[in-house]
Amino acid sequence: MDNNQVIRLLTDYRSYKFAVSNLVEVDNVHLPRIYDERSYGNLDGWDKSRYSRIVNLIDGAVNDVLSDDQRTVIMRKYLERNTMDLVEIAKAIHRDRTTVGRWHTEAIRKLSIALAPLSEKEREIINLDYMLDKRPA
Repeated sequence: MDNNQVIRLLTDYRSYKFAVSNLVEVDNVHLPRIYDERSYGNLDGWDKSRYSRIVNLIDGAVNDVLSDDQRTVIMRKYLERNTMDLVEIAKAIHRDRTTVGRWHTEAIRKLSIALAPLSEKEREIINLDYMLDKRPA
């Protein structure tokens, strides 16, 4: 997994976590069938399983693989509700911006190794918001 893919997963982490806590299995509801490459019968169940795996892998990797300093940077930059950029993090923890940048780079490298088990298909999200945004003419 490359660094950009890791950053994308970290950026979307809170959305995955929210989805995991809110996706429920729906019985006897017939929604329009949208073409889906996954072709699974229970897409909500598949998505919940997939998002849970992503959240668990990110949580585990951040907590078990990174040093405390690297973890602090990743948490503040990507995972906390009010994210910060590297300059703000450096000021908040009273460190040099270069040091914080080095911790960030090393953390992303370590996470790219730890999150490698996620397949491209698991990471794929098809955004269908445009379909819900149709306004009558």
